[in-house]
Amino acid sequence: MTTVLLAEFHQLVDREWARLASPGTWWTGAERISIAAEARGAARNEAPTGVLPDAATEAARRVAVDAASIRSVDIERWADGGLDGFAYVELVGIVSRLMAIDVAGFGLGLDERSLPEALPGEPTRQKPDGAEVTTGWVPTVGPANAPGSMSGVPAEVEAMFDVHGVLYLSLEQMGDLDIERNGIHRTQMELAAGRTSWLNECFY
Repeated sequence: MTTVLLAEFHQLVDREWARLASPGTWWTGAERISIAAEARGAARNEAPTGVLPDAATEAARRVAVDAASIRSVDIERWADGGLDGFAYVELVGIVSRLMAIDVAGFGLGLDERSLPEALPGEPTRQKPDGAEVTTGWVPTVGPANAPGSMSGVPAEVEAMFDVHGVLYLSLEQMGDLDIERNGIHRTQMELAAGRTSWLNECFY
């Protein structure tokens, strides 16, 4: 484990915690932290807190520990319960980044960082032009592929690639099939990623 790797990871967590505490596109800072708390609670097998509406609570917990079981009917049911498709995209971004950071921190032998205090303010509630449900289950701008899966909430895409660049590779680095990072060759990265995806029942 290198000092550079640890420093880079801590800096990432600092940025993510600042994002988490701030109002987003569809959720307030307090709501974003409550979503994160539900995700961590699910990972610990703790009971729901009851702070969020039922649809958001269930979605946060399912994304955290049972994402492979989610289907379009679940997203439609949550929408009927008040969880708008755009808000769901932001929720997925919050939970997926938190889980990635928590697992990476565990792997690095670090103590889990406490969730931050919420900052005041209201979400922007801005929809990007052209965002709609097409071939996927949520609104996207353009094709509903993996890189564009959260394009309905651009701030979540930016945050996703920030985490992606630290814990895996940047978009620019991904084009280099012979890259090494922290002593690990690209082929070794892909083997570990493929095995992990299979264990997590990732159908992408």
